[in-house]
Amino acid sequence: MSNENQPDLGEDYIRLHKVMTRGIEVSKHSIDKYMNEEAMDELNREGFTNYIQSFSAVLHGHHMVEDQKIFPYFKDQLPEVPYPRLTSEHEIFNQGLQEINTATKELTAKNNELESLNLLKSGLNKVDKLWDAHIQIENTQLYGKIRSLDMDPEEMNKIGNESKEFFQAHSGPPYLVIPFVLYNLSLDDRKIISQSFPDEVINQLLFGDWKDKWTSMQPYLLK
Repeated sequence: MSNENQPDLGEDYIRLHKVMTRGIEVSKHSIDKYMNEEAMDELNREGFTNYIQSFSAVLHGHHMVEDQKIFPYFKDQLPEVPYPRLTSEHEIFNQGLQEINTATKELTAKNNELESLNLLKSGLNKVDKLWDAHIQIENTQLYGKIRSLDMDPEEMNKIGNESKEFFQAHSGPPYLVIPFVLYNLSLDDRKIISQSFPDEVINQLLFGDWKDKWTSMQPYLLK
């Protein structure tokens, strides 16, 4: 993924931050839109709750990977990164995710729609308040410097694969998570990330059983 066609874990995590940044923006814009309408129609409800559920799952899995895999691995090689601050901010994000998850369940059950949207907005605001400064630290002090460590490609692949497996075990269903990640990215970034998935996964996503499960999110995703 670098100019030398070697894997670059740091670049991948910066791309994932782009996914989550767009996820926050789209979610907040959609909440404001739906709060000004009398009621959500069924198609919008399904697509929006799937989108929010995916956002929550990806952010939770991402921070679990950072706390359990990425930070411990790089803390000695990049000791200037304020790891305790980042970890404590993850706890604040988790508080926001708890509200988001509760609100999503209520929206799915068609309970107290306006109250649920307000709770959802509150949870997103907890994330959004810290998000830009948080990822600025991670992107510049951690992920942007991994390439300079001149790691062995096999070692980079090893930590990358371990992190990916851990993320998959601690995030949501792949038929929602994978399209959420891919289609919140620009075409150029999407092409790069897609290369990390086996052909059968991409085929399942585009032509197989998964397609019917994630297409309701398409109004919220990039083309």
